[in-house]
Formats: sequence, structure tokens, C-alpha cells
Amino acid sequence: MRAAIKILLPVRLRRFLRRKAREAPARLRDLPKDAVCTVFPRAFGGPLPPPGLRARVGGVSRDEFELVGREGSSAILRVFEMTRRPDREYPRWFDFGCGCGRIARRLVETAPVRSLTGVDVDADQIRWARRHLTGTYGVMNATPPLALQPDSFDAIYAGSIFSHLDEREQFAWLEELRRILAPGGLLIATTHAPSLAQSCPGLTPADLARLDERGFLAVDPLGSFNERSTFHSAEYLSQAWGRFFLLRAHEPHGFISYQDLSVWEKPALPPRPRRADG
Repeated sequence: MRAAIKILLPVRLRRFLRRKAREAPARLRDLPKDAVCTVFPRAFGGPLPPPGLRARVGGVSRDEFELVGREGSSAILRVFEMTRRPDREYPRWFDFGCGCGRIARRLVETAPVRSLTGVDVDADQIRWARRHLTGTYGVMNATPPLALQPDSFDAIYAGSIFSHLDEREQFAWLEELRRILAPGGLLIATTHAPSLAQSCPGLTPADLARLDERGFLAVDPLGSFNERSTFHSAEYLSQAWGRFFLLRAHEPHGFISYQDLSVWEKPALPPRPRRADG
């Protein structure tokens, strides 16, 4: 029977059906609250996006969505406070790949954040965020540039974004984020450690050997963003990302005890040379 299903159903459809089967218990458990929230969005500590939007950012469960938002935002604030310059303020924040605001809805309520801008390629997620969350949200293209001025932000965070980009996309977006980050500003990003590759289905011994040699591996089985997996070693990050930013901190599994968390600073502009007297 299983052999027949593999022959008759395309890989993408099989994965879709497996995902829906995994989501079914949480959807049923959350159904009463989600139904109430369609009429009263702020009920039960809301607003929370509907299950279809929650599923697009990693988990359909209301509890899981709130847990990742709460612990993820706490991790971001923790490393921010650990690495910020005491003589500088960071009022303008940017959420790169904000989805439906799983992190943004928490951070926008904190003291360091005076304004927050989020972008994402998913127009449905942005539509929901604009309607329900504090901040400015916009749809972005899948490739740079962003429709933003240089030096627009003091802090940028990218949660579970570089963990899905190939190397070419990675460098293009690092260049663009450096452009919109003000001198002295911080980039906070999450990545997959090489140790997580051991549990990634479909990786071959050759893939693992390449990761061990280069410290970087991007696997793209079906072309879907969420199905891609990218892994970075700390040594690779230091060398490759160090071309764009100064490394301020790197915490293995610092983001919700899973992804690595790193903080990068855009070098301040050098002082202008003084004019000679006379």
C-alpha cells in the first residue's frame, strides 16, 4: 500500500498530507478559541493569527505560536542588552521576514523599541499584521533591494530566515541589511548549527562531509522556502559574515534552545579628516 501511494502521489502532495495530519490534533484542540477570535480578535490574550497563518511560520498550535513569540523575543532582547553600546540608543527596529508578527507583537511593547517596521514576502501575513498589530508592515520582494533608505534602522533581527537561504541569497541580503542599518547598529540573526544536520531527513554522507569541510550547507529538496535547510558553523559565520559586520556575540542554541543566535554590528563611519589650517 505504501509503495502504491509513493508511486501515485507526488512528493510535494505526500508532504502536504503528512503535515496536515500532524496539524489536525492542534487544530481541533484550538478550534473553539479560534472560532471565538474570528468575532472577538483580542479574546484569550489575542490578537492571534488564524491557524492557516500560524502554520506558515512553523506551527499551527496557539500555545506553540505564543511560546516561540515569548521566548524568541526574550532571547533577542537578552543578547541586545548584552551587546548594545551604553552610550547609544536604538529606537528604530526592523523585523526582516516578520510573518504575522510572532516576534514583533512582543518586541513592539518593550522599552528599547520606539518604532518597528516589518516586511515579509507573504502578503496574507502582512495584511493580518497591518490590521491587528502596532508597527509598520509591508510586502517585500524575494530579492533585494528593499524600498527603504540607507541607515534607516538601529537594530535589525532576522529569525529563521538565514536558516533557509542559499549562499548567494545570503550574501545579497547581508549586503542589503548592511545598507539599511545605521552605523553602529546591530543585526541579530538566527542560524542552524551543523549539529542539527544530523536530524535533517534526506542528507547524504557527502552532504555532511561538505558541511564539515566548508562549515556551510544549503539543501533545497523541493524549492519551497520553509522546506529548505541551511547550516552555518561558527567559524564560517565569523569569516563570511565578517566581511559585512563586526561579530559581537555568538550563542550556540541561544534561540529557544534550538537555533544559534548571533549579534553583528555595522562599523561606525570613520571620522572625517580635519582640514589643514590656512
